[in-house]
Amino acid sequence: MRIVLSLALAATAVALDPPAAVAEVQVGAEVRVQGQVNTQPRYRRRPGPRYMLPLKVDLGVLGAGSDRGGLAGAELAIGIHWASLSPQPTNFDIGVGVFGGGMAPINGDTGARGSADDDVVFGGAYLEVGQTLSRGSFWRTWAAGRGEYMSVDAFDRSQIGLGAAARLSAELYLSGVGIEPRGLFLGTYAIGLYVEGGARDLGDAVSLVQLSGGLTFRTPLVWMP
Repeated sequence: MRIVLSLALAATAVALDPPAAVAEVQVGAEVRVQGQVNTQPRYRRRPGPRYMLPLKVDLGVLGAGSDRGGLAGAELAIGIHWASLSPQPTNFDIGVGVFGGGMAPINGDTGARGSADDDVVFGGAYLEVGQTLSRGSFWRTWAAGRGEYMSVDAFDRSQIGLGAAARLSAELYLSGVGIEPRGLFLGTYAIGLYVEGGARDLGDAVSLVQLSGGLTFRTPLVWMP
């Protein structure tokens, strides 16, 4: 009788084991599906502008002489340049862009201080070519020349003028390229200083030679739609 009862209990245990095993397999399958969902790639947009052009930007102060005394002012130039686009450090640069500036008398010898008739305002387009003088892994110095075509309003007289300039500059830079499903980075970030001597036809009352200096920046090509 005891043997029969033991066999019956054993059969019952065997009959209960398969559903338990199936339940364990189902739980395991559910965990595997969960893991596949969590391993999907997730892209995050990098901080910063989503669109940028390969630019060189110059912001500086400007001085010149005139029949009304010394002139001082500021100038700004923005252009697309090869050295800003190149993903590898380059020894050559060429670029085209636009520029503008203005100057006013330093002293008050004129009779109408603060009048627009005392201002010298100019703006136009330029072509610039440059070559490095020296270079390290994160710095470089440049010598560059630029030709200009501009419109001039000097002491209330307007004209079209031409100009040329030579400059020396030094900058810290970082170049590279990055391509990913969400966008593109190509070119160079840089910040530096420049000094420049120019010869511009700003009218008979303004000296032909002007001196300037300031900050220069480079931005790469960035496209992240």
